[in-house]
Formats: sequence, C-alpha cells, structure tokens
Amino acid sequence: KTRARIAIAIATPPARLPTAMNVAKACALIAAASNLACSSAVAVRHEGGRGAPMKELMPWYHSADDIASTLRALATQCKNANIDVSTHTQINVGSAAGAEVNLDVVRVSRSGGAPKLKALLVYGEHAREVISPESALNFVQTLCGQGPEADRASAVLDNVSFTIVPNANPLSRQKVEDGYYCQRTNEDGVDLNRNFGDAHRTSGEELGDERNPGPSGFSEPESKILKGIIDEERPDIYVSVHSGAYLLGTPFGFKRGNSPPTESSMMEVLGPISDKYCKGQCPYGNLAELINYDNPGCDIDYVAETGTPYVFTWEIYVGSGYRDRYIEEAQMRRNGSAGTPADDGLSLVQLKSSAAKRQRRARALQAKRAAAALRGREPEAEQNVQDCLDQFNPQSEEETTDVLQRFTSAYLELAERVVKKQAAKNAETKLDSAATKVDSSSLM
Repeated sequence: KTRARIAIAIATPPARLPTAMNVAKACALIAAASNLACSSAVAVRHEGGRGAPMKELMPWYHSADDIASTLRALATQCKNANIDVSTHTQINVGSAAGAEVNLDVVRVSRSGGAPKLKALLVYGEHAREVISPESALNFVQTLCGQGPEADRASAVLDNVSFTIVPNANPLSRQKVEDGYYCQRTNEDGVDLNRNFGDAHRTSGEELGDERNPGPSGFSEPESKILKGIIDEERPDIYVSVHSGAYLLGTPFGFKRGNSPPTESSMMEVLGPISDKYCKGQCPYGNLAELINYDNPGCDIDYVAETGTPYVFTWEIYVGSGYRDRYIEEAQMRRNGSAGTPADDGLSLVQLKSSAAKRQRRARALQAKRAAAALRGREPEAEQNVQDCLDQFNPQSEEETTDVLQRFTSAYLELAERVVKKQAAKNAETKLDSAATKVDSSSLM
C-alpha cells in the first residue's frame, strides 16, 4: 500500500502538488519505504530556472516587504535604545534604466555615556542568499530587546552603535521570492560584490556571468548607496553577511596573500567565534585563500582600504552537501601544515607516515577547493534551482532558527571582543603617553 501511495505521489503533476506541505508528505512516504533520504525542498516546481514561490516553498521566511514593515514597527517598540529607519534611493541608469532602487538603513544606538564604536553590517548583497536578510531582522529585534540575547545586546549598546543594511539587493530579491532561487546579481545582471571601485575590480563586463563586475566601479545604484553609507559612517567594524559557504573571511579578497595591517587583531577575535558558534567548523582567515579564487572589487577590500580596522565577510550557512570542504579546511588550519602537537614523541617512521597523511589530506582538500571555485561558473540563468536552494539557504524552520540564533550571538560577541581590544589599545596608548611625559620632564 505504501509503495502504491508513493507511486501516486511521484506521478502527480506539479500543479497537483502545489505546496511544500504536500511534497513533504510524499517525502515522508518515500523515507518510510526505503533507506533514501528525501528533502522537502523537492517542492520546487521547475519552469526553466524558476521554482515555486518562496512563501509557498519556505513559508517561515519573511518576505522583503515583511522585513521592512517589521523593522519600521520596531521604531515604537525598541527597548532601551534609539532606532531610526531611513530609505536611501537611487535611480538606475544601466540596462534597467529608470528602475527605482530603495535601500532601507537601520540605525540602533543608545544615547549618553562614553563615545561608542561604530559597526556597519550589510546583508543581502546577493539576492539568492535569503538567510542573510533574515539574519539582519533577527539581529535588529535582539538589539531592540527581543529574544534570548536581549540583555547581552543591551550591554553591547553601551559601547557600540549599529548601522544595518538589511536588504542590499531589493529588486533581485523580489525575483528570488518569485521562485528564481539562483538570482545572485542585481537588476542589471551585475554582481554587487564585484562592483566596489576600480582599484582591484576586473575590467570589462561579463554579461550573464554571476560574477559580472559591471561596466565600471560603483556603476550600480545599490553599490553607490552602500559606498555613501560606508564613507559617511567610517565604521570601526564592518561585516558583509553572506551564505553559500561556511567561513569567516578577512581582507583582501582581490589577491591571495595580501593582508591589511590589522589582520592579526582580526584573527584574534575570529578564532573564539569560530570555535563557539561554528564548533570550529568554519575556517577563518584571508577570504581569497578560503574560497580559493580571487574576488576583485569586493566590498571588504574597499572598506579596509578606507581605514576600517575590523573588516569581515561572514558566510553564515552552506548546505550539508557542500559543508565538508569547509570543515576539512578548518581542521587543516587548526592542525597546521607542518607538524602538530600530536607528533610529539613519534618515531621517525611514524613522523613520516603522519606527514604523508597530511599531504594526502592537503591534496584532497585542494581538489575540493578547485571544484568549489568552478561551481557556479555556468551562466546564472542556466544554474539548477534545486542546487541553489540546497547550497544557500536552510530548508527547514528549525535549521533556520538555529542559524539565526547562533549568528546573532556571534555578531554580539564580535562587538564585545573588539570593544575589549580597543580598550586595551587605549590603555596602552595612555601608558606610552605618560611614559613619554616622564622622559621629557627628566630631560628638563
């Protein structure tokens, strides 16, 4: 009887299985009759590169409109903090000429007290990364006194003010909500995270390519708005929040091996965050090295070169089928490429065997890195909808909630750790200044 019901479910045309709930039931039947795993994400209805609408497929996610209205409602409900929601507008003059682009900007702060550090977090540059704006909403709600980390957030606001861009690619986000789950670029087909200036970006458009840098740096209305916010805020902390990988990246993205002068300070704050909120499974370090390809024209390079000391790309989620490569990367970096404490006391033969094993793991990891770098290089419109869903976004409400809670806590811990480092630096500066004065007086 179960097999018969499975056959009926499989044979039913997509129009007769219109909701995620119905397909989830079919999945349950399949799982009951076999050892095969079945993801409810098969609720995708393929129409070329299009699947079922987001609210039908993953109803627990907020739409962009829901996020915007919820943030505005917080303006009268934010406990112990001041919140301002404004809209920055640019008119497109590219291939989508005349389209109006509106980016909401949320500022959360607490008045009074000592001067505060400034943090700027940007979410949703790539439209298909639905979990990113969802994370923005959860974080703002926490800063406004909601959820399990409300007290911690209140303490952080004594020392840090936050500027948050919750949805940096709003027009393409609408396409994703309509079922185009592979849409990364903006309305002009430009990758916003390859459009930050001309200093390092690739020259020449690559139409149809998901990493198309556009005709020139800051050619796009979204990147123009973001540049204006960055230049105005001059933040102490900048985080660009993405999904599709699992890592905590630092500048520079344009070339492997290039690092800003504050890299060691950034690494010191990232290590404990990786251990605590990724169980040590998300590697941290130079972005280009972690993703195994150069990404010229990315936002963190522009921000780092304007003088912000703590600049990051955080990739907060990747599907389980893509995660092993990052877990192995984290293990390799933790163990080091040459010798580990575990090698102590081994004989020469054992040391050689251990080294050979590490070399084999390194070669295997390099192959996975290369494969990951090639993935997604097909034209954006030809990518597989199911693959995009699997890679970029949690496909259950439970997993979504877990990601949101962990990384809201991680944003707060980042702020706490930077505050401590800055306080230590200020104290050291005062001591040096006092010592200089003593030396000067002794010469008189």
